[in-house]
Amino acid sequence: MLRRWQSLLEKYHLLALLLLPLHYAYFSAYQQLHQTIGLYLLYLIVVAASVWLNPRTAAVKPVRSFALLEQYMLLALLLTLLWLFYLPQSAFSAKASQWLWLSSQLAVMGLLLRIYWAKQTTIATAAPDNPAEHWLIGYASQSGMALQLAKRSASQLQSAGFSVQLAELNQLTQQQLHQSSKALFVVSTYGEGEPPDNASQFYQLAQQWQQSFNQLQFAVLALGDRSYQQFCAFGHWLHGWLHSRDAKAIRPLLELDSADSKSPALTQWQQLLTMLGADTETAAEQPVNDNWLLAGLHSRYIANPASSGLPCYVVKLQLPAGSSHWQAGDLLDVQPENSKCAVALWLTRHAINGCQAVHYQGRHVPLCWALAELELDKVQPPVSGSPLADWLKQQPRLPLRSYSIASIPDEGYLQLLVRQVQHDSGTLGIGSGWLTAWAMEQQPVQLRLRQHTQFHLPDDARPIIFIANGTGIAGIRALLAERVKRGQRENWLLFGERRQDSDFFFARDIQLWQQQGFIRHCDLAFSQQQAEKYYVQHALAAQQARLLDWLAQGAAIYVCGSLHGMGQAVHQTLLDTIGSDALAQLIQQGRYRRDLY
Repeated sequence: MLRRWQSLLEKYHLLALLLLPLHYAYFSAYQQLHQTIGLYLLYLIVVAASVWLNPRTAAVKPVRSFALLEQYMLLALLLTLLWLFYLPQSAFSAKASQWLWLSSQLAVMGLLLRIYWAKQTTIATAAPDNPAEHWLIGYASQSGMALQLAKRSASQLQSAGFSVQLAELNQLTQQQLHQSSKALFVVSTYGEGEPPDNASQFYQLAQQWQQSFNQLQFAVLALGDRSYQQFCAFGHWLHGWLHSRDAKAIRPLLELDSADSKSPALTQWQQLLTMLGADTETAAEQPVNDNWLLAGLHSRYIANPASSGLPCYVVKLQLPAGSSHWQAGDLLDVQPENSKCAVALWLTRHAINGCQAVHYQGRHVPLCWALAELELDKVQPPVSGSPLADWLKQQPRLPLRSYSIASIPDEGYLQLLVRQVQHDSGTLGIGSGWLTAWAMEQQPVQLRLRQHTQFHLPDDARPIIFIANGTGIAGIRALLAERVKRGQRENWLLFGERRQDSDFFFARDIQLWQQQGFIRHCDLAFSQQQAEKYYVQHALAAQQARLLDWLAQGAAIYVCGSLHGMGQAVHQTLLDTIGSDALAQLIQQGRYRRDLY
């Protein structure tokens, strides 16, 4: 609606300028020419400038609606003050002179504001085919968050009129970087400082490139997990490598802890995009991974009651009606909470009433509820008399925990397989403790679904080799359930754990699918059932002929489980069996996908 008013105001402004000379000429017959010639000259200049700067005739992006409204409100205030205090005392005492003078001043101020806004929006209004206004956005993503941020950044720039190329790092060549003048990189770090799979080939090749990229301006958003020692290591490497090749950084490297739901790095990245001319309205319409839900804890049970390992629980969550939208392979981010005992101990130690109401995260809740979401060992008590709401905003929240989803929407519940973490003191880890012990049945759990496109199934019915160990079977179970739903039978499962009688997670489902013919081969590796340790990588190595045959038929490989140990050992087995070039080709074709932790 405001844009329509903008167009009308433009039209009426030009019409008034065209009619005023006739009005003034009629009423100024008795005035001296030398008193009016200056106003006529100013009038001609203003008319020409107004027509030239009209957004319908000029290659200038119209000012945003709210900014335009602010301009006219400011002009109205200024002109009202001039009308009341200046004009009656000025030489322009005649009404006709006042009208022409006011119109001219209005046009001059509008002209200045137009020039200012034209300069501010120049970068966002350049022609898409101008090489200087082409943006390259490269991403390296293992769990999908970096890809989501890269897509969102690309969408904002495209909405502002830029030409944008979005590409994973493995797709980038030395020539593409040399031909680009502006680039943004959103990259995560995998494991202990490694590049994600869709950047591993780029990492190897880039170190051999010697060409200068002195024409390139760039910025890097690095994602990582602070629980790892090499936090954001790949992002730091990429930033340093680009700098060593003479590329110029638009701003210093930004570090984003993917477990921090309110990281200031996201705000700083958005500020950078806005400064570059990105569409802020698109940003508001596309919140990054912030669709929080409250799911009821439906049930949970221990999945390995006689195991020598730590307890594992199958946790079922009931999502609100209409929100069960996820695909096999997707992840779940959970906002954990402290135990009631830990909160009560903190309140007692600091002699604070936990029942008093506070405003926290858009809710009115007791203080003890808000404290349950905070890192209590880092929280200092509020200063006496200070507002609790302001104090709570400054306190660190517990980092998110991510889990592979073990079910598909058709099964009715969102299912997880959670292994308890136990510290040396005997206390439970925050994330596993919350889901397996502290949360009561039907208690709401804060969570958000996260797309993991790198671990989605292919659209065709090609054969798939599924490899998992431990709780990694959760993500594989969802993929198998989806394949069963599609009627796709060429599935080969390799699974490893401690003992078959106690640690064979989802055994009933796997055995049923095997009987129905949906699992063509099932190789199990239970390490503690024989004198010599036998792991899933050994089961894979024992089936080299079958592996080569399935790969020749176009099979894809999905690996889910622990990075250290199984993940690295399976990767080495594949290297020994098919070679580094063939494995790199599988990665490039999207036929080797890993979800490791």
